[in-house]
Amino acid sequence: MIGVRWLKTVVLASALATTQLAASTARADDQSRVAEGISLYDRGQFTEAAAILGPEAEAGSTAAQFHLGLMHARGEGTPRDLAIAATWMERAAEGGHNHAQYIVGHMYAKGDGVPRDRARAHMWFTAATQNGWWKAREARERLVDEGMTPREITDAGNLLRAWRARQDQGAPR
Repeated sequence: MIGVRWLKTVVLASALATTQLAASTARADDQSRVAEGISLYDRGQFTEAAAILGPEAEAGSTAAQFHLGLMHARGEGTPRDLAIAATWMERAAEGGHNHAQYIVGHMYAKGDGVPRDRARAHMWFTAATQNGWWKAREARERLVDEGMTPREITDAGNLLRAWRARQDQGAPR
């Protein structure tokens, strides 16, 4: 009896280890594809970069989403479209990409590709600041100095708390 139970445990542990190894290998393959796409982007091969980064962005890579957002914002390898750029940037920002959070803050502050919304801009600048993007603090302070109302600042805090709660609950990014 102990032998059978032990064998079942060993087989189950082996299957679990194999599954974890396969998932780890798949993530490494995905990361190498993203790195390849970013390398192509950095070399100015935008069409090729977009072909690689698009599927990776769809699969949830925040680095791919960020770069695809840049490409749409600048018209590099894709048609220039600030609304599409904002969509990709916001997905990366939602996933915790601090540079994307900073850029999305600017997009909301200016109304580039999204409706102008100073509370959302403030929220994303705060998230980027808390995530280590130091320029975001200055941008947030400038936004406040340019006339944010107390209500907008309160709304920004509420938006940030709601976003953090979604992150803590493991909400899809």
